[in-house]
Amino acid sequence: MEPTSQALIHGVKVTLLESKVSILSAVKSFNGDDLGGPFDLIAGLPLHPLASHAPVVLVPLIALAALAMSYWPSFSRRYGRPVLILAVIAQLSLFVAKASGEIFKERLGKEVERHQSYGEIAPFTFIPLLVLLFIRFRMDRSGSTVGSPRVRRLVSILLALSALLALIYIFLTGHSGGESVWGWLAKN
Repeated sequence: MEPTSQALIHGVKVTLLESKVSILSAVKSFNGDDLGGPFDLIAGLPLHPLASHAPVVLVPLIALAALAMSYWPSFSRRYGRPVLILAVIAQLSLFVAKASGEIFKERLGKEVERHQSYGEIAPFTFIPLLVLLFIRFRMDRSGSTVGSPRVRRLVSILLALSALLALIYIFLTGHSGGESVWGWLAKN
């Protein structure tokens, strides 16, 4: 083999070895420490990056379904129960992401104030949406005899507004979290 080819192969081997060493040192920082707890690690991986994807997907999906439910009672009667089940799962995943984020921040030792402030509020912005979804589902399921047209209209407007609020907060929380991760990686 030529010396140039051998040098290139050796350079690739060294680069791969350096990559393996940096990955192993990163994994070691997640093992054998005193943080622990149920919201810390799953199979050696931090829970927060895994748990934060559920709300990022479910909240916009539920918000769109809420908008459909607020305008089409037939949609609410037909898909209300699955939407409510997904909304409960989304609410739980918001609290899991919040709890795991607090531990993940300690583990990283990095300041993420903006993301943390949005993340503290995001689970609570979804609660009105969940309650109004349930009310709307019960109203539509029982037929148009429940509630006056004014009350039904008010519930629809509040449902649409709470869906927008939840969408805005999940976007701000997810965007600031992604910005802190990818901005930090770009700098290092």
